[in-house]
Amino acid sequence: MVEFNSKNNMIFLKSKKFLVSIILFIITITVIAFFDKTLVVGIIFIGFLTLITFLVLFKIGMKSKALVLLLLIGLLIHFGAVLFIHYAHFQPFSGGLGDYMEYDYQAQEIAQRVHQGNFSLEGLDIGHYYPVIIGYIYAFTLPEMLIGQLFAVWLAAISVLLVYLIVLEIGGSKKQAFLIGLIVAIYPSYLFWGSLLLKDTLVVPLVLGGLLLTLKLIKNFLWRNFVIFYIVLGAVIHFRFYVGYAVLFTFIPCWLLLSKLNLKKKFIYGVIMIFLLGFLPQFSGYGYYGFKPVKQFLNPKTITHYREVAYVPLSSSVTEEIPTSKPFFQKLIRKVFPNLGKTSGELGTGSTIELKTEIDNPFNFLINYSKSFIYILLGPLPWQIQQYRHLFMLFETIPWYFLLFFVIKGAFITLKRKRVALPLLVFSIISLGALALYMNNFGLITRIRMPGFIALLCLIPLELKYIKIPFIK
Repeated sequence: MVEFNSKNNMIFLKSKKFLVSIILFIITITVIAFFDKTLVVGIIFIGFLTLITFLVLFKIGMKSKALVLLLLIGLLIHFGAVLFIHYAHFQPFSGGLGDYMEYDYQAQEIAQRVHQGNFSLEGLDIGHYYPVIIGYIYAFTLPEMLIGQLFAVWLAAISVLLVYLIVLEIGGSKKQAFLIGLIVAIYPSYLFWGSLLLKDTLVVPLVLGGLLLTLKLIKNFLWRNFVIFYIVLGAVIHFRFYVGYAVLFTFIPCWLLLSKLNLKKKFIYGVIMIFLLGFLPQFSGYGYYGFKPVKQFLNPKTITHYREVAYVPLSSSVTEEIPTSKPFFQKLIRKVFPNLGKTSGELGTGSTIELKTEIDNPFNFLINYSKSFIYILLGPLPWQIQQYRHLFMLFETIPWYFLLFFVIKGAFITLKRKRVALPLLVFSIISLGALALYMNNFGLITRIRMPGFIALLCLIPLELKYIKIPFIK
């Protein structure tokens, strides 16, 4: 009888705490609503998405406390980043200009059409369906940019979840998976670009989902998983085709090399998959296996144009001075950052890599391409930082140099004995290699290299043997 009463008391106390939490939440939401109705709608929206996420995870048996805690931490961190960037108008790179303004305009137009019962996209200059997704979210909530930014908070939490699962898939422990997920949650570029209304917020979780499915298909092939992979890869190719190609040409050789199926099944399944995968670029208008853009983008003139013209930022007439009156500190900063404040405040997205392509000279081209790859991997380096506001990037590059030591060791372990993680390494090399060939603007580079860097971070647990996190078993 005592035990029965004790259980009843515990249930009553839990119910009481839950009820108090609900009441406090309602009061908080009501107070916020007086100041910002859009923020309240956004909070309810991502709360609904998060609840659905937890229900799905519990339904499939994923009830790990570490995972739940990691998801909540990821949500809170990115939620805070969105609020800061949105209300403080924090724009250290683009100066308030960018694709997100155009996406917001298009999404509002689509939302207005949906409200009028018009589901046509005729007359809208839309290159992909990201503004359409945001537009339908606007239609069911409010046509405000903040709503789309808060949707990105949930997408970031999904990315953290996928990183956690990827680390477990390559043999990492829950503690290691938690640690890498936490690192990804505070990854500065992802915090910034992932808080804007950009398609990268969707590309990152799609790529990570594709890599996770690649690992699963290598370890245990199921046609159901291949169908899901097919859909996810098609979406990546649609939103950013060259990153999608990196996933595609990671999957095919890695699956053929590492799959545990017997030779007969591997041959039959391989032929079927290779045939089917070729149609994915065609669905987006790129031709079978992307013949059209591959032919176009491997043209020497196209490479030179992208390297030396397309991404060079415009300049304004206003120069940016170092905000300090101390001569000693001025000299010190000038010495460490020799280009700081010397160039005009560009309207583009950041400093550029000044390397000529010289594609007509194979030797010089190889040297310049190697330098470009190093800059993509390590940059922006101190002498490439041209404006004071770009010092923000040091919050990313300095920790990255420390983590890169463990990434490199993890890469060697992958090549030696832990080949199940090979797709992560191959994808990173292909995606970063493509960036080195075409991109010379660090604003764009830091956006597009995010999936490659996250994949590399997942290799760290291969080197870290012991991690002590008290609350995770």
